[in-house]
Amino acid sequence: MDGIDRFTDKDQLLGVERLKRILFLMFLVIGGICTTASAAVDVQAARLSLKNYGLAYCIANQFPDKSDVRDDIGIAIGIYGFMGSGMHTILQNEDTLETLHNPYDATSDYVFAAYDKVSAGSKYTDKKVVFYACLDVYNSKEFDAFIKTQDKYIRHES
Repeated sequence: MDGIDRFTDKDQLLGVERLKRILFLMFLVIGGICTTASAAVDVQAARLSLKNYGLAYCIANQFPDKSDVRDDIGIAIGIYGFMGSGMHTILQNEDTLETLHNPYDATSDYVFAAYDKVSAGSKYTDKKVVFYACLDVYNSKEFDAFIKTQDKYIRHES
């Protein structure tokens, strides 16, 4: 009798069942890792989208006159905002529909206040250099910290 004949059908069945369990557990673990990674990516994407909204609003607010550039930035604001592909939700009282918190308004308010504090002069002009000042706000650690305070308003897909 060689070594192959020692295993019975029952032994082979138990081996297959064990393999199924191992594969099932592997799928659970891999699925959990992917879900966690996906959730982290969604938070980062939401933060970036809200930051981009703030940058667009910062620039557009400084050029109130109608122009092609202002129109283009206005479209970007709509895209990054709640009615576009924005990833943050506006908190409302369900009974009165009063806005309790709007992360987009909060971001605009933050950007405008920070913009006023930025010194962005140039030897070429006596006016503040808008794009430079808005990028200074956009790239600041303080703006990143503010954006993170809005994480609790990120929409979570069910």
